[in-house]
Amino acid sequence: MSETEYTLTCAFHPNRETQLRCNRCNKPICIKCATHTPTGYRCPECIRSQQKIFVTARWFDPIIAGLITGLISFIGSLFARSLGFYMILIALAAGYLAVLASKKAISNRRSPLLKYVMSACALLAALIPAAVNYYQVFLYSGLGVINVLFLVGWRFAYGIITAAYIFYQLRS
Repeated sequence: MSETEYTLTCAFHPNRETQLRCNRCNKPICIKCATHTPTGYRCPECIRSQQKIFVTARWFDPIIAGLITGLISFIGSLFARSLGFYMILIALAAGYLAVLASKKAISNRRSPLLKYVMSACALLAALIPAAVNYYQVFLYSGLGVINVLFLVGWRFAYGIITAAYIFYQLRS
């Protein structure tokens, strides 16, 4: 090594020596600051600026998407009430329709919050009829607890499948 060379230190941790640089802004970064991307390592500032580009949702988009998802999930749970095992197909169809309708309503704007809001609304909207059904069947039918739980269990399964499908579709 020549005497004119100097050691690089991390731009965010000045006491750490490094040989690693951000592939976007060329700042020296330590391994703790580096985020591995498909194109190389990036510094925290470049990652933050990149994330701001991809979050395009407005403040009211989660509300609109949640309402649409809840409505579709509720209607689907009413159809799935008496279908037993075939409820799985209705749950997947309701999840697909909810994602499609919500994306169209919010003009394909994106946010990491949308997957959580939409999944929660789908689950809650599917569980409301399940709770009402549990109350009605348990009090008025005279069936045993196991039979009631089995009947209501399909509704719970519908809600979980629908919410999981929506979360999976919006994961990226």
